[in-house]
Amino acid sequence: MPFVNNPLVNYLRKLSLAYIGSELIPVQMRTKLLNILGAKLDPTATIWPDCHIRSTDISMGEESFINVGFFFDGTASFSVGKNVRVGQFLRIITGTHDIGPSSHRCIIEAVHGDVVIEDGCWIGANVTILPGVTVGQGCVVGANSLLNASTEPNGLYVGTPARRIRDLPLTAVPPQTTRNGEKIPAPFPPLQRTGATSRKSVGTEKTASD
Repeated sequence: MPFVNNPLVNYLRKLSLAYIGSELIPVQMRTKLLNILGAKLDPTATIWPDCHIRSTDISMGEESFINVGFFFDGTASFSVGKNVRVGQFLRIITGTHDIGPSSHRCIIEAVHGDVVIEDGCWIGANVTILPGVTVGQGCVVGANSLLNASTEPNGLYVGTPARRIRDLPLTAVPPQTTRNGEKIPAPFPPLQRTGATSRKSVGTEKTASD
């Protein structure tokens, strides 16, 4: 693309991304606008507002959903598989620095590392994922966790740093219910959940950390 490294063009691009991430842009339009700027989001993928996306080096598979307050530093790439659910205030960090001598601990040159969330994962609220981490297929990451290393598939990870505390079944688990045995309803009506779930799964997915 001509003038891609032009400072003015880059500044206008950042302004555009800030506007796209705001409450002023409808959910469905945000996906389309990000794709126009170079992202690779499936039409059914959804990123809710108040997000801070500093690069369009991001891809999302079908029916994946990221809740409000998402931050992506944009230093390297961020890839999300299909059928992924992400709670509020996810932080994706793809750039860091090596540790230097005592006189200057933070080496100036940046170290880049792509972040990947594979198919079917559920990421709780306020999770931070550091450079180079891949979240294996079918994992659940508990709220407030910090992932500084890649995970093996189908496990429950919690803590800072996150540790695998148990394996998860490959088949479906019973729906969440109240003490009276009634199914807990989804927190948002179908029209508000556009892109977050398919019509076939409305009312059946668990919503504890959305």
